[in-house]
Amino acid sequence: MNAPMGSLPMLFELSGEHPTLPTAEALACLRAEAPGFHQIGSGPGYLIVKGDAGRMGRAVDRLALTHRAGHYLGSCGLDALERTAAGLDLPPGSVCVRVRAVQGLYPEVDTYALARKVGNALSSAHAIDLTSPAMYVRVLLSDEAHLFLVEREIDRRSFERRKVAERPFFSPISLHPRYARALINLTEARAGDRLLDPFCGTGGIVIEAALMGMKAIGSDIDPAMVDGCRRNLRHFGLEAEVEVADVGDVPEMFGEVAAVATDPPYGRAASTRKEDLDTLYSRGMRSMARTLAPGGRAGVVLPIEAGAEGLELQELHRQRVHRSLTRHYHVFIRR
Repeated sequence: MNAPMGSLPMLFELSGEHPTLPTAEALACLRAEAPGFHQIGSGPGYLIVKGDAGRMGRAVDRLALTHRAGHYLGSCGLDALERTAAGLDLPPGSVCVRVRAVQGLYPEVDTYALARKVGNALSSAHAIDLTSPAMYVRVLLSDEAHLFLVEREIDRRSFERRKVAERPFFSPISLHPRYARALINLTEARAGDRLLDPFCGTGGIVIEAALMGMKAIGSDIDPAMVDGCRRNLRHFGLEAEVEVADVGDVPEMFGEVAAVATDPPYGRAASTRKEDLDTLYSRGMRSMARTLAPGGRAGVVLPIEAGAEGLELQELHRQRVHRSLTRHYHVFIRR
């Protein structure tokens, strides 16, 4: 894929909370919001791409498993970092330098001392301001030293304000809002799309979809869960279509949808109306295949690897929760 004319390079500083999901989420958002982007490189803790700056900015704004992103300035070995910094062509204004080592790399490096050295290299052309700078230059120590100018920072604290215990109605069996958002992003759904969660429970996925400007739809077989989901939506000032329904009835009830994102029940505390979980998952997957529009994607979290007729597996990410539970994040496409 060729980079479009006039495109700009951007570095995504990824979170380290999962080995594969942050990269997959960022790439899915770029495919949704910035088609035609070109991947330059990736490695521990980072992704570098070229594309339309405005479109890539929209992709960044919806992410959950990224810390920040900005204009990519270059990469070098650690021994060439000060020399590389001195040659940077930065906009006018004061600057603050921050250095972060990824995933325990470079344990021998004092990142604060290194930030001072990089700041000294920049100080001949820019005032150093550690409190209110015009711009932040970040150095990410990974397979090389990667420099970028911070342009967007993800407000990860906002996800904490929506976590299970902060909702008026909750069940402990629920994805953290960051992972609910990431699951939605893996479907490549966009604002205005109809997105369905046919096992909505207390509404964590529905809440995130509504916040992203999607036409969020939720259903659950348990009327108490549906009432609780509606309460939670009202608590956050959001609207969505939420109904009591068996998963087998959702195609007829809601019609065709652009995407599905769901975390079906599992474990001893799950509400399944005594239905065997394997049977429930099988019925659910068939139902999702029927309601998804051709080319639509389904993000499905299960305690096992699964498949379904009519759905083609695109990605699979495993997340170990504890000794007896590993979540499997599936991404399917309907052909």
